[in-house]
Amino acid sequence: MLNMKIGVPRERKTLEKRVALTPSGAEELIRHGHEVLIEKGAGEGSFFPDEEYRKAGCKIADTLADVWNDSELIVKVKEPHEEEYQYFRSDMAIFDYLHLAGLPDVAKAMLEKGITGIAYELVQTEDHRLPLLEPMSEIAGQLSVLNGANALLSQHGGRGMLMGGAIGVPACNVVVIGAGIAGRNAADVALGMGAHVTILDIDYRKLEAVKVAWNGRIQTRYSTGVTVVEECSRAQLVIGAVLVPGHSAPKVISRKAIESMEEGSVFVDISVDQGGCAETTRTTSLAEPTYKELGVIHYAVPNMPAQTPRTSTMALTAATLPYIIKLADSGVDTAIRKYPELNAAVNTYQGKLTNQAVSDSIGIDYTPLDTLLG
Repeated sequence: MLNMKIGVPRERKTLEKRVALTPSGAEELIRHGHEVLIEKGAGEGSFFPDEEYRKAGCKIADTLADVWNDSELIVKVKEPHEEEYQYFRSDMAIFDYLHLAGLPDVAKAMLEKGITGIAYELVQTEDHRLPLLEPMSEIAGQLSVLNGANALLSQHGGRGMLMGGAIGVPACNVVVIGAGIAGRNAADVALGMGAHVTILDIDYRKLEAVKVAWNGRIQTRYSTGVTVVEECSRAQLVIGAVLVPGHSAPKVISRKAIESMEEGSVFVDISVDQGGCAETTRTTSLAEPTYKELGVIHYAVPNMPAQTPRTSTMALTAATLPYIIKLADSGVDTAIRKYPELNAAVNTYQGKLTNQAVSDSIGIDYTPLDTLLG
């Protein structure tokens, strides 16, 4: 078993308060014989103070440079910030939510410096689950409805409607596009708030599972261009939850669908971290989360789970820790050879782009990883 130096920087994305490891997760890595370096204040937004990391056996680094320069494996939540590009090295790896299909500039910076990039969102098990994407999809799905309901309030320019209506007043119609984990969680929260909920997907099995799980209380429809427009025209809140792993999100919600919605209605695009699933989507931030287009309020924040950083950090660590241990115990090169789920998640290696879906999305040449590993 190797002794690896693992660095955890403070996140730089706007209002991003998650941290990649809890103190207990860091302690487990130390128990495996590794060193963990935490940037000062990295966990404070999730209410994990530096002292808890010290008690777990971590070293606290004063600066971002100290974390990157003294580490072999960087573990983060979100993609590298521009401020971090200068620290990329060919003899190190980064493990986080990369979402390079929607971030060509990040991909180019990583390729230029030769850093190995392994994407949480592309770790896939034999049964085709995405275990590191699932916890944040669950949380983003739930938050999408809370943020959508908030945007519907009149002080935010919304239509001024209550999700569950009132006595003698009908509830809102909520439409969810995509019946994956994010979509199902969004539908569940909307139903719990008293809304009328319809979910669309192109996978009959997923629609059947929704019908069974909620005993018919959530309506299901097969997703086509026509049905999306029909349902959007009746909705006060639309949630976009479309995922094609590694690829840019398909634009399944047309301008026509958005234009069909009532003035002051709301559209929340969970898929924005992969470019968004609507023709009208453009990325926003937690500091300025919304804009209005075609009379519809758009909420397109790519890091919604940062709004519940403690819950999100704990859920993320529970999911990622087994894979961080594999990378650290075996060494990165050995681990990506040994574990198929990690091999599939490698996006950049030795200055080459090694994921076909990302290549198709950003137009940079693809090199199969196996040809580089030898």
